[in-house]
Amino acid sequence: MLLFQAPQSAYAQTATDVYKVKAAFLFHFAQLVDWPSDAFNSGDQSLNLCIFDDEPHLQELQSALEGKPIGTRVVHVRRLRQTQPLQGCSILFLGRNEGRRQSATLRSLHGQPVLTVGESNNFLSEGGIIRLHLVQDKVRFDINVGVADSSRLKISSRLLLLASSVTLGDQAKGGQ
Repeated sequence: MLLFQAPQSAYAQTATDVYKVKAAFLFHFAQLVDWPSDAFNSGDQSLNLCIFDDEPHLQELQSALEGKPIGTRVVHVRRLRQTQPLQGCSILFLGRNEGRRQSATLRSLHGQPVLTVGESNNFLSEGGIIRLHLVQDKVRFDINVGVADSSRLKISSRLLLLASSVTLGDQAKGGQ
């Protein structure tokens, strides 16, 4: 939880370092979200983080997250081809360059218990759940609780308190 005590600074200017910080955020998001019991296959202890294989920072995210335990589950990073179905994804990360497929991807997941995390400015308005962004070299995040609720995901109040903003339906509430 120390990661969330204060906004994380992306001190190093390299994209690799920024994505290592974002990977830590993804890990902590997964710890602070509850999925419905029917979101996982019986007996499968995987929590699948899906990332399209053309994501420029896939390697940084994969090396930081693959095999990490979260409760009784283990994070596995799945590389997706553009035409591959999104079945079996617990978390879907859509990078900044996903504009051409973001809207259709989010529409296809509407109501599904998949935590969507993205970086584009319009990510929440298009139906994403958590948007990562930089503010004065610090990684911050916004949450769309309405979409999370419709996806049957329960976001911890601790995570909601740390968000820069929380969208409740059509309203936004400023965070810390």
